[in-house]
Amino acid sequence: MSSSAAPEGALKPSLGMLDVVAITVSAVTPASSVFVIAPFAIQQAGSGAFLSFVLAAVLALMFAWCYAELGRAHSSAGGEYVYAKRVFGGMAGYATFLTVMVSLLFIPPVLATGAATYLNGALGTQFDTQTVALVIVAASYALGILNIRVNAWVTGLFLVCEVAALLVIVALGFGNVSQPLSVLSHPQFLDNGVMSVAPMALVIGAMGTALFSYNGFGAAVMLTEDMKDGGRGVHRAVLWSLVLVVIIELVPITALLLGAPSLQDMLASPDPIGYLLTTHGNATLSRLVSAGIFLSVFNAIIAIVIQSGRVIFSSGRDELWTPSLNRLFTRIHPRWESPWLATLFLAVPSAALSFSSNLADLTSFTVLLLVMVYLAVALSALFSRVLRRDREHPYRMPLWPAPALLAVVGAGYLLLNNMLAASLRDNMIIGGILAVSVILYSTYGKFSPAFQKL
Repeated sequence: MSSSAAPEGALKPSLGMLDVVAITVSAVTPASSVFVIAPFAIQQAGSGAFLSFVLAAVLALMFAWCYAELGRAHSSAGGEYVYAKRVFGGMAGYATFLTVMVSLLFIPPVLATGAATYLNGALGTQFDTQTVALVIVAASYALGILNIRVNAWVTGLFLVCEVAALLVIVALGFGNVSQPLSVLSHPQFLDNGVMSVAPMALVIGAMGTALFSYNGFGAAVMLTEDMKDGGRGVHRAVLWSLVLVVIIELVPITALLLGAPSLQDMLASPDPIGYLLTTHGNATLSRLVSAGIFLSVFNAIIAIVIQSGRVIFSSGRDELWTPSLNRLFTRIHPRWESPWLATLFLAVPSAALSFSSNLADLTSFTVLLLVMVYLAVALSALFSRVLRRDREHPYRMPLWPAPALLAVVGAGYLLLNNMLAASLRDNMIIGGILAVSVILYSTYGKFSPAFQKL
């Protein structure tokens, strides 16, 4: 092993704060959020989607403060499960870990399937969606095991392409403003073909969709051990990631609503962004934008694979598995300086999910898992200072405990609504995850010196 390589069981600190922000924002996929998720919010609340995204940004800030404080106080590549374990004990740690791991398993194939559609749109081809998704997932895992510095450059480059695609919408919208500013502050929606004032109930109802579009900013904490400053700047990385994501998403959505030649026609269209591109652009421009979206989704999957590798690596170091698996997951590649076996752990099952015929169901289930993780983080931030007085909190969120309380209420409300809307199968799977966490903790966690000392 070279002198510059990371020692056994340790990551090599090589990232600056900007590198962490680039990888984190890439994982959020702002372009995909605008092109894929925002139209759902527009269908729900009309031009009130603007207020939905603004209110969701406020709620996301509450979660960001939770992540920021926990990321400094409980610095670890394991992220959320480490916080839950240290604050509430081993059982909570295992339950949170399995929830995070399953969500990281499902997200790549879901995103890859959406990316296949845009690849065909960019190239004018008709490649099989499932085959393209499989290739994308496999390629993402192959890139994910490379040196983290290389991946920081790759994700940063793709992020530039992603922002370029969004700038097209910004230029077309603000360059052809056709609607008054009042459509943002006094929202309208299409009610049975008639334009009407959108009630706040619709605006609030679309907040969940908007919050999902911002999801991923907290993942910066998973790269804390890769930071050259020892993670001292991770709270800034979390907050800057959220700020950039909100700006990158909210500006194009504002341009989209103001630039619509006819607000009624846009709201009636199943593809409001396509409506804007068709009205003010041309076929070539549409293809270029589709290429940008494809790159953004591919970029996101690479970033998510990197993050999942850090979580699995941390679980092996904390001895959550059998001794042989723990040794494999903590193995650092001598050349790439990455936890390559931990990164590849989910590759095969994640790629296999590309052939699922119910990706819409997988998407809704993934949202349910993400909200559960948010609730765990919010509760950990609410009680960390009280239950873990032995740990320093170098960064303290402003106005504590108000932001943490708001985060708990918001996550609890979204979780309740999602569970009521979820299928019996999805709720049974959630119960199964909790049951498995009990089994694993009872068989391994209780007897793991590393996990108990965590």
